[in-house]
Amino acid sequence: MVHALERARRHVACGGAVVCIQPHRTRRPFIAVRSGGRRVAIGPLINPVFQPLIDSADAAIAAVVARGLFTQIGRRDSHFRVRLPNPTQLHRYLHENPRPPRFRPGDKMRLLQIWRESPAGAAIEVTETMTVIGLRSTR
Repeated sequence: MVHALERARRHVACGGAVVCIQPHRTRRPFIAVRSGGRRVAIGPLINPVFQPLIDSADAAIAAVVARGLFTQIGRRDSHFRVRLPNPTQLHRYLHENPRPPRFRPGDKMRLLQIWRESPAGAAIEVTETMTVIGLRSTR
């Protein structure tokens, strides 16, 4: 990622900004079932493969800031929710990623049971937390 940030700097005017969006360091995607005004929590998804990648991205950002290529102008955590109409769509959503997360033991069976018991119009909600980092180019 250091190489990518170095190349981005070549294309950004002095004082221009680069925005990095990456998964949150510790908060994982969270699954729940919504029906009416009720939200039944299922649990977080796990993906141990992601942690080294997130750590590497943070280290790369720290490296370009330490070298003086960029200054960090902001960092904010934000979440968004995606509502999916059924478990098949949840499977598709999760497997768009080359390294899809997985359920903790027992959570998928719990999701399917709660889904079967849910009234018509229920949705599966995925809450994802991202970190947005703003970097200003220095010259």
